[in-house]
Amino acid sequence: MKHPDWFRQWQIKFYNNKKVWHPLRNKIRNDRRMRCDMCGKLIKGKSIVDHIIEITPQNYMDESITLNEDNLQLLCFKCHQTKTFGDKKNFNLDNRSIDLFHNPPMKRSKTAPE
Repeated sequence: MKHPDWFRQWQIKFYNNKKVWHPLRNKIRNDRRMRCDMCGKLIKGKSIVDHIIEITPQNYMDESITLNEDNLQLLCFKCHQTKTFGDKKNFNLDNRSIDLFHNPPMKRSKTAPE
């Protein structure tokens, strides 16, 4: 989902806040002892403190969502990508928004157009 520019600017400011977000993020990392809340593995590389309920333009002022420890989880990079973008291995072709019967794949030309 694409968010409005003003919200993207707010997100940048929020996640770079060294007085509020950074201490909370570090507390979550320390409390979880750098273990991914999703897969349970010890995180050796990049870790992400993730909001379980996503921050949106509708709820960004609600501290029970943005700064609530119960709404935060520590994820390894792989689990965060899976949560955010879905598990591509289990991608369900039936849920695509394209109708292959009415929009069949185009045949490739053997010669490049001039």
